[in-house]
Amino acid sequence: MEDKEEIKCKYFKYYDDSNIYKYKRDIPPEDFKNITNILKKEISFLVKNYIPPLPKQYELWFPVFCYIVENKKELSDLEIKGLYRKLYEDVEDFSKGDIPRLAIDKISHISEEIEHTLEDIIKNIEIHQKNLDKHTERIENKKEEIKEESLLFYIKKILEELQNIKEENQIQSKKLQEYHEEIRKLREELKITKKEADQDFLTDLPNRRRFFRALEDFLKDFKEKGYIFSLILLDVDNFKKINDTYGHPVGDLVLKDISAVLRFYLRANTVSGRIGGEEFGIILPGVDIENAKKVAERLRQIFETRKVHTNGDIINYTVSLGVTQVKEGDTVDTIYQRADEALYEAKKTGKNKVVVKL
Repeated sequence: MEDKEEIKCKYFKYYDDSNIYKYKRDIPPEDFKNITNILKKEISFLVKNYIPPLPKQYELWFPVFCYIVENKKELSDLEIKGLYRKLYEDVEDFSKGDIPRLAIDKISHISEEIEHTLEDIIKNIEIHQKNLDKHTERIENKKEEIKEESLLFYIKKILEELQNIKEENQIQSKKLQEYHEEIRKLREELKITKKEADQDFLTDLPNRRRFFRALEDFLKDFKEKGYIFSLILLDVDNFKKINDTYGHPVGDLVLKDISAVLRFYLRANTVSGRIGGEEFGIILPGVDIENAKKVAERLRQIFETRKVHTNGDIINYTVSLGVTQVKEGDTVDTIYQRADEALYEAKKTGKNKVVVKL
């Protein structure tokens, strides 16, 4: 795909910006199914990558995903973005339009409402079907008692019409059940997308984006309600040496071990996250600097005794920690910078230690 002319999509023939509904009825069932599959992949990608799911974005990204699906290509998100750039060299960078966090929740909420509505409709159809069965049975029973030929003719017509209604109900009920299943799958995909957008894939802790969003929330509570909190930054000592000596898979085991310790030893209301690489952040709600220092020291001692077993080797590791407490006038940048300076001092002055900075 050296030039953008090679990225083609046979379904463009159905698109007419001036009258989209004109073509909706003319799309063959198989093509309609394929287009739906393309759109499902597209919306999942847009939401996961925080690209606003707006009509303009659907239009821009559709040929990319159409090309991928038609050619049965398996591409990473990075490769898909590269394909987009090849196709739209003069289009503004898609990464500049972050999807609002509430958009994912709103889409999920809408799909949930649709799912409940479909459930109600399906139940009502089932009730209607049972009532039709009862009425049909009654008419059938009465038919035996009627001798008048002209009246029997009309009763027969009524029974035929009732049968047609029942068959149509069955068809509609089947279609609605299929739509209901599609909506259910969409909700599951949105749950996975939401989790992937917020969670670090390796440690299952909140990722950098989610952690800093939580930090913003705590700062807001401090400014509005005076709720204090402390921030701890934790970094694995000599992590590069661990990777160089034992390999990156062993380094990953160390990071997973750290996340296990943070989940097990810290309180339920504590927010822990992987900020990046071997650095982790910890928010302690309602904890002042003195108690935060005690928590950090306790963690340091725990990690000092941890052992990671792999391929017959036993890996010991230590961590350095920087601690600070929120204060008047703080922003996300200022409180993080203080904790980071404390962490830097801990690393610079010997490692495997706790440094506090106010």
